[in-house]
Amino acid sequence: MPQLSTQLSVDAPADQVWDLIGPGFARIGEWATSIQSSTAVPTAPGPAAAATATAVSAPVAGRACTTGVRLVPQITETLVAYDPASRTLTYEASGLPAFIVTARNTWSVSPTGERTCRVTLSAHFQTRGLLGMLGRWAILAQVRHTSRHLEADLRHFIKHGTPSPRKQRQLSRAQHH
Repeated sequence: MPQLSTQLSVDAPADQVWDLIGPGFARIGEWATSIQSSTAVPTAPGPAAAATATAVSAPVAGRACTTGVRLVPQITETLVAYDPASRTLTYEASGLPAFIVTARNTWSVSPTGERTCRVTLSAHFQTRGLLGMLGRWAILAQVRHTSRHLEADLRHFIKHGTPSPRKQRQLSRAQHH
């Protein structure tokens, strides 16, 4: 299964960054340019959903994201692991093209000093067929591109408490349409 990992250095305490990434999981659309908007996916009623929510002990079951990418304009990211003690979460994406079998991402926040931390993102995905082989390269290119913006967006939001100028322009355009 192809994997792509990246590490982001942030000048803020690990707990502060975790609050944005973990408990704030559903609000990524407020600060990340790669996600135009996001909403919480609440835990659905029923024994299976209740068992999943209890197992991952997360504040929400997942998030629904509008991406602005024509191939995948809307995706749902469901939390499958959530560990506040180690500041780590894992989610799986659905609503993807049929040639993508699995798309999973793990985020973890580790302190590197009293006021600094590292955010590690490990994305795993599996594709099938000829389209999957071709699409894999496009996916890797897209992820590399968005991870550069993600680091800048995260740093800005943590430091200033407001979206980055790039994200603010995106939000402004969305309001005028």
